[in-house]
Amino acid sequence: MSLTVTASKIKSGHDGVVAVLLAGGRGTRLGALTARESKPAVPFLGELRIVDFVMANALASGITSMTVCTQWAPTGLVHHLQSHWAPQFRDGLTFRYGPDVVGEPGFEGTAHAVASLAEEFDAAGVKDLLVLSADHVYQMDYRNLVTSHRQYGKPMTVASLPVPLSEATGFGVFEVEGACHAKRFVEKPKKPPAMAEAPDRALASMGIYVAQWSWLRSILNASPMPLDFGNDVLPKAVEGGDVGVFCFADPNPKKTPYWRDVGTVDALESARRDFETPKRPFSLPILPNNVAAYP
Repeated sequence: MSLTVTASKIKSGHDGVVAVLLAGGRGTRLGALTARESKPAVPFLGELRIVDFVMANALASGITSMTVCTQWAPTGLVHHLQSHWAPQFRDGLTFRYGPDVVGEPGFEGTAHAVASLAEEFDAAGVKDLLVLSADHVYQMDYRNLVTSHRQYGKPMTVASLPVPLSEATGFGVFEVEGACHAKRFVEKPKKPPAMAEAPDRALASMGIYVAQWSWLRSILNASPMPLDFGNDVLPKAVEGGDVGVFCFADPNPKKTPYWRDVGTVDALESARRDFETPKRPFSLPILPNNVAAYP
């Protein structure tokens, strides 16, 4: 794989923030769409892929350093990111393929992927690690999340938003006290805890985390090593009082921000229809110019 426009070494980004994009999912619920393509690289509309939403968010948020963790069928995804996005990251866009980093079968979970790169993050002098998912459709300024994280002072902050209680069984859900204070976290609960001020809704994790790297490093060093953020890291960290919750809100307080998990064919088609209408939830990402073509 050519490294013409991608960095081989992880560097600390602006203000010590490095983004990690977890983009290794197979997305089995998308059926034939991911038979030979990773979930983030599935087409959305036109030339756009699902991953372009998070990439546009990162650039608009001033993120200058990003590491992309890949695993299932990464060729199309890497080609797309190299061709369109890599030159835009001043401090580098790096790729880490699970089997290359840890051997077969590769990364064993979201936390394992981050833990496997710990020495590289140490060497880069990372202050805060921003962990992103590559398969959601939304528009967000991550600077607000990082600022809230640093002001609140908790070792870890998780972005969240209210979802209908009937749909919350598919998410990690916070039980909160007061305004967005995490009391408990449960992954994909059969009976999600409702929000006190909105009993028909639950506060769901968006799969977006920012953590003090020194703290997260100590968590990932624990034995046995945590493999997944939702199952292994968050529940214990919340119980220990180490997690703050950032409530993702629309600038218009009367509106709920648009965020879609496009993990099924129906959800993907629904999101596509939302953006095919004149009244789109927000402007579609604009791909930077092609810079090269790779075999």
